[in-house]
Amino acid sequence: MAEENSSAAGSSSRAQRNIKEQHRRMHMKDLISQLASLIPSNSKLSMPEILDEASSYITHLQKNKESLERRKALLKEEDHSEPTVMNITISGSTLEVNLICGSNRNFMFHEIISVLEEGAAEVINVTQLNSGDRVIFSVLSKAVNSRIGVATERVQERLKELIL
Repeated sequence: MAEENSSAAGSSSRAQRNIKEQHRRMHMKDLISQLASLIPSNSKLSMPEILDEASSYITHLQKNKESLERRKALLKEEDHSEPTVMNITISGSTLEVNLICGSNRNFMFHEIISVLEEGAAEVINVTQLNSGDRVIFSVLSKAVNSRIGVATERVQERLKELIL
């Protein structure tokens, strides 16, 4: 009788282990299905393929995150840079444009000259001074025709659009 009890107890514990294993496998299958739904894949994949794809996708996302963090840091640096200051002085038929901006500003200086020329101004002198992280530009121009003058309002509007 003792043998029957021990074999019954053994089969009972074996049945419990089998049930636990069945639950574990079902749980793993559910987790793999959830993982498969999170990765971009159009085809039905095996469990090893899902794990491999998920690993590759996580690596891709990490690299993307790092790239975005670097870009965000660069944008924050630009936000903390000094704003561009523009001063336009008109005296008779002459027009002087002074710009003070950060050295990281990327605008084309020839575009400023083009705006002045479109406003009927002839460039007489251009000066550029680098001072640390700031650049100072000074452009002296005069009206092409002193009777007509320079279209100062239009020049100011165009320059603001260009540099700000």
